[in-house]
Amino acid sequence: MNNLTEFEAPTPDESDAIFLVNVVHVFEGQQDAALDVLRSAVSYVAQAYPSFQWSRLFKSIDGKTVINQAQWSSKEEFDSLFSDEQFLSRYNRLKETGTWEFHLYKVNDYIPAAYAPVAAAHV
Repeated sequence: MNNLTEFEAPTPDESDAIFLVNVVHVFEGQQDAALDVLRSAVSYVAQAYPSFQWSRLFKSIDGKTVINQAQWSSKEEFDSLFSDEQFLSRYNRLKETGTWEFHLYKVNDYIPAAYAPVAAAHV
C-alpha cells in the first residue's frame, strides 16, 4: 500500500499541534498484523475525530517495530479516544501483535535540509 504524499514543512498552525508517536515492538512475524490493526484504528479515528489531522505508519526495516506518528489539534479529544468503545475494540487488538508505548509531543525545532552546499573554500 502506498498512499504517500509529499512531506511539507510545518505551518504556523502547527505551533500548537500535538504529535503522537506510538512505537509498537512487534512479536516475531507480526509487523504486518500490527500495521493492519493500526490502519483499522486510525481509519476509524480519521472519520470520527475532527481534531485528528493525519497519521503516518512506519515499518522498520528490521521487522521489529511499527510506528504511528499522528498530528492532533486537541489533546482533550485525543485523550477521549480511551473511553471510545469503537476505537478500543480496534486498538486493543494490538495486544495480539506486540507491546507498545506512546507519548505526545510538541515541535521544539524544525531543521530543514540545506539546499545549497556550504562553501568550504578559503581562497
